[in-house]
Amino acid sequence: MSVIAAAVVAGLAPTPAPWVEHAYSRQWYLVWQNVVTPVSSLSGFSLLDPAAVIGVLGIGAGWWRGLRRAGATWRERTAAVARLTLHTAAVAAALYLVFLAMWGLNYRREPLTAKLDYDAARISSASLASLAGESVDRLNALHAPAHGAGPWPAFEDLPERLGPAFDRVQRRLGAGRPAAAGRPKATLLTAYFRRAGIDGMLSPFSLEVLVNGTVLPFERPFLVAHEWSHLAGYANESEASFVGVLICLAGGAQSRYSAWLYLSSQLVRHLPADARDRVWSGLADGPRADLRALAARRRQAVPVVRRSANRVFEPRRSRNRQLRTGGGSAARHRRNPRVARAGRSDRRARRRRAASVATTRDVAVI
Repeated sequence: MSVIAAAVVAGLAPTPAPWVEHAYSRQWYLVWQNVVTPVSSLSGFSLLDPAAVIGVLGIGAGWWRGLRRAGATWRERTAAVARLTLHTAAVAAALYLVFLAMWGLNYRREPLTAKLDYDAARISSASLASLAGESVDRLNALHAPAHGAGPWPAFEDLPERLGPAFDRVQRRLGAGRPAAAGRPKATLLTAYFRRAGIDGMLSPFSLEVLVNGTVLPFERPFLVAHEWSHLAGYANESEASFVGVLICLAGGAQSRYSAWLYLSSQLVRHLPADARDRVWSGLADGPRADLRALAARRRQAVPVVRRSANRVFEPRRSRNRQLRTGGGSAARHRRNPRVARAGRSDRRARRRRAASVATTRDVAVI
């Protein structure tokens, strides 16, 4: 029970962001990361894979053994289930504490907007349209140099090719001790990643980068740069993407092209339809073909698996959405089951329609 209580306290207790920033994210974590990541990178396989398999089998065996030893009466079996549930909760609590210590406290650090020359007043529709247009110009200019520079780097080549840029960007962002670049690794989760629309992830326990091996060659530099940003302690997804773009822009033509390919879709999707069409109309055939290939790959994701993955990997965004909507339509209509069922059916239909156009909406008329 004590480990469960400790996990609850650690999860709910307020932690001052300045303390996390200076004592953990910039000091203790980076010392630990510079030891763990180089060691985990020595193996050619993901350390998370066997650990997860052993953990699942161990918990399953524990439940099987515990239920077999339980008595025959209903009371004895209920007590055994309660005892096994408590033990499983204790294991989960211990893993949560390890997660916080190894990497998870980075979620509580100061945001980048508090450390950079950031002014929300500079963000406007005009500046968004201008940057979106610039992204198309950069794609047009970089397509030939990027594709003509030889084969796109394999995942195992990126630490050597992009590692120096990773180091430089961290120092520009104020890191006194830069994080070590991790070796991108394939994982047994690749089939799940492909169906869930996940391109990569950071293992917070072994501090190693796991990648979806089915991503296209020109996606690899930005994908790895994004995951390295998590390795550097930028837990927030938008901040990791921002730092990942900076890393790629500090590299060669191929990494810069990869960054602008990602950034262009992210920018254009927020423009009005007429402005979106104007921006995409200036895109040359080469980048247009790459974006089409990217959209085709994303369509391989299975919508129901992708939604389940979003619930697991993006709980905060889901929670914020519930708060904004007052708990959701099901809560508002809980007294009328027929209305609630109709609302759920309508939402499922909207999600199916959205999934059918999600990958093409980003590239609009391409």
